[in-house]
Parts: sequence; structure tokens; C-alpha cells
Amino acid sequence: MNVCFSASVFTLLLAGFYGLMEGFRTTENIKKTAGLVSRRFDEKGRENALRKREAIRMRADRDGIWTRIDRALVYSCIARFFPGITTEKFVALIIAGCSFIFISAGIAGGVAAGAVCSSVFLFSVYVFIKLLGIRNLRKTGEDLPRLLDLLGSYAASGAVYSNIFGQISIYMNEPLRTVFDECGAEGRLSGDISLALLTMADKIEHPQFKQLIRNMEITSRHSEDIAGLVCDTRRSLRDYLKESSERKAMLRESSINMMLLLIMSYVVIAISARLSETQVSTVVFASIPGRITLGVLGAVLMMFFVQAASLYK
Repeated sequence: MNVCFSASVFTLLLAGFYGLMEGFRTTENIKKTAGLVSRRFDEKGRENALRKREAIRMRADRDGIWTRIDRALVYSCIARFFPGITTEKFVALIIAGCSFIFISAGIAGGVAAGAVCSSVFLFSVYVFIKLLGIRNLRKTGEDLPRLLDLLGSYAASGAVYSNIFGQISIYMNEPLRTVFDECGAEGRLSGDISLALLTMADKIEHPQFKQLIRNMEITSRHSEDIAGLVCDTRRSLRDYLKESSERKAMLRESSINMMLLLIMSYVVIAISARLSETQVSTVVFASIPGRITLGVLGAVLMMFFVQAASLYK
């Protein structure tokens, strides 16, 4: 009886010990599996982050008509107002609009009229997008000193980037308000504030803003103090504003010269119309020299606007 009881107790203890060891082994396997899955997720996240950084870098380095259209849609905030628009869809809409105008004007006034009207439409779209971009560029430049003051204040308080974007956006105007809100939301969701900063820099055309945000991205990766960055950016901004004022003075002089050219052209055409005893509109639109003059003036105005838009940065 005692032998049977002792054997039963020994068997139960052995089974319990075996079960305990199996439980430890199972727990260890679960931990190893969880660690492996976690490492794989971390590696996948790092790969995605690196891929996104590379895509941003390649987009910044690329140049061409397609890339310029893509940037223009972003810088003018058209892509933000119409989230579904892409470069392909935008180009398709422009082609459809040009085709409709060319056919309609061609039926009414001939092939030349269709070509002129479609060219005017294309140039009008270009001017509209450029004006939107210049407006955003000017607003960004106006907000930059306030942004530097806020960054300096938060740097003195020891705050980190991920906690200040929502507070900074309150004091910003568009388009900076929206891009700071988006950057803060992306940083909180992904946990990668570096990638969020690079994405934000890619949304604004202003060169000083791009430089500031990219420098902030570097400091965020190396945990450096942003107080020195703010001081350096202030000095760089002063030099940029000085250079910008000189460019704007050149633009004012060029605008005056362009106005004088238009006035003198009108005077010459008016004198020609008076000598030929016809209307100015007849000389401009019905005669070959008038059409050539109108085409030359239109080309000069287009080149002037393109050059002025590039110097405005």
C-alpha cells in the first residue's frame, strides 16, 4: 500500500515537473517567436522608411517636365485642395481642354485662331499655377521669422520636435499651418519624425524653409540642440532677404521697361493706323505686320513672366 502510494506520488511529481518544464519551454518559444516577429516588423519599418527617404531624395534630384508639373501641383496647393488629382490626370485634363478650345475656335475662325486660343489657354493655366505658387512662397517668407522665434522659444524650454508642431501650427498662416499639422500627425502615427520632416520639406517651395527643415531632420537624428540651428538660420535668412530685395528691385526695373515697350508698340501701331486711315484693331489683327508684331509681343511677355517667376524665389 505504501509502495503504491509512494509510486503514485512520485509519478505525479514527475509529471508535474515535466509539465512545468514544458511550460517554460513553451513560454520561451513564444518569447522567441514574438521577438522574431517584432524584429521583422522593425526591419520592415526601417526598410519602408529608407525607401521613402530614397524616393524623396530622388524626387528632389530629378528634373524634367513631368517632375516640374508634379512640383507645381504641390507648391501651388492644387494637390491639397483636390486630393484625387495626379500629374497624369492633370495633364489629361489640360489636353482635353486644349483640344476642345482648338476645335471650337478652329470651327469659328480657322486653324490659326484655334492655335492662338489654345496657346492662350495653356499660358493662362501656367500663369494661374505660378501665381498660386508665388502667393504661397510670399506667405511662407512672411511666416519664417515668426517660425524661427517659436523654434527658439521651444528650444530654450527643452521641448522636442514631436511635441511642438501642433503648437507651432496655431501661429502659422497657410500653407505652413497645414504642413505642420500633417507633419505632427505623421510623426505621431509612424514614430519616424525624421521622415515626417523630409516629407514636409518636400511640400514647400521656399528654399530657406527647405534648408531649415532638412537641418532640423539632421538634428533630430543626432539629438542635437536646435538653438544653434535657429541662430544659423537667422543669419542665412538675413542674407537671403537682402538678395531677394535686390532681385525684386531688378524685377521692378524690368517691369517698367516692359511697360515702356508696350506703350511704344501701341504708339507705333496707332501712328500706322492713322497714316493708313484704319482702326488700330484692323492693323493688329487684319494685317500681316500687325499679327507678327502681336506674336512677338506675346512671346516677349511670356518670356518676361517666366523669367520674373524664376527670379521671385
